[in-house]
Amino acid sequence: MSFFSELRWQDIADFLVLSLALYVLLLWARQTRALRFAVIIVGLHACALWAMHFDLKITGWVLEGASLAVIGLLILLFQEEVRHSVVRFDTAVRLRFSKPSASNKACSAIGQAVFAMARGHIGALIVVTRKDPTTDLVSGGVKVDAALSHELLEAIFQKNSPIHDGAVIINQDRIGFAGVILPLSQTDDVPSEYGTRHRAAMGLAERCDAQVLVVSEERGKVVLMEGRQTSPMPDMMALQPALSSPGPSPRISLRSKLSGLLFKNLRYRLAAVGLAGVIWALSFVSGGMIVKNVVVPTEFANLPSGLRIANQPAASVKVQLRGNAWMANPLTDPVMSRLTVRIDLSGLEQGTHTIRLTETDLKLPPGARAEHITPETVSVRLARRDVP
Repeated sequence: MSFFSELRWQDIADFLVLSLALYVLLLWARQTRALRFAVIIVGLHACALWAMHFDLKITGWVLEGASLAVIGLLILLFQEEVRHSVVRFDTAVRLRFSKPSASNKACSAIGQAVFAMARGHIGALIVVTRKDPTTDLVSGGVKVDAALSHELLEAIFQKNSPIHDGAVIINQDRIGFAGVILPLSQTDDVPSEYGTRHRAAMGLAERCDAQVLVVSEERGKVVLMEGRQTSPMPDMMALQPALSSPGPSPRISLRSKLSGLLFKNLRYRLAAVGLAGVIWALSFVSGGMIVKNVVVPTEFANLPSGLRIANQPAASVKVQLRGNAWMANPLTDPVMSRLTVRIDLSGLEQGTHTIRLTETDLKLPPGARAEHITPETVSVRLARRDVP
């Protein structure tokens, strides 16, 4: 119980932040197939902390340098995934109250083309851009820069067309590029009936705010993908309003929200908490301690109006301080040189008062704690101020 009684809210906050950071790292590593690198980085850092605990400074520096080298290697090998993650994060936090949408004429042309191709079982992949740029997310393609029409769209995706294999990018009611290669989705929950074309559409929709239309060659079905939402389009009546406006967010029941909040990616959450517990324990519990005895001057604050201190209270007290060694000896922090015991006199009346001193009366730097204060109490006698 003594260990838990010494825990501060700052220690718990550090543990929660570390757990969240590791959870985000593990999720990103899973999606980019870099999970092994992430585990190696965390393991090297934990070993470096352990080495520092046993005063193996050179070993600790080597392990910490190795973890930085693995981070550099991770960025080098997965630079495309890192860039896509940054773009995705930027998209997620951006407020998009007024998304640009396709005009009615463009929606009509796109609708006529996709449903004509669906009836003819011709596969197609059409990207309708919005605010987010897609240049850094796609590759290849042939510049078209032509006015949008359903005849041109259908001609592009004909089997005998040299640019039918790929996606068409529609930007500001014009066909910008054709034969473009889209990034494949790395998510695991892809329906079994979806092929490479659908996975490519999901991959781009997850990374930006573009709307992606997929025409299935085998089933002759039209699907609209936006973000992580997939919507089958049965006819023009359903497609046109979906293209011309962002549409309302789907209603999700409270039970589904709570279930997703508690149990989604449960394995990765438990792994993140476990790794955070190991690192936190190595840092805070096994990090070693430094004990120092200091003499701290007293300071009296908030003396009530009309009163004065009539006696001579202790001008200083002795404090035994303890600090975590892993924090580079917080007892040598510059704040320590200005340390005082601040005794609050607000609310006191005339008479003699015995005030108990606690750690809260000291403004200690992070990682430092007061174990004993001698004397534990200070006696102050307040009297009426003489009026001249």
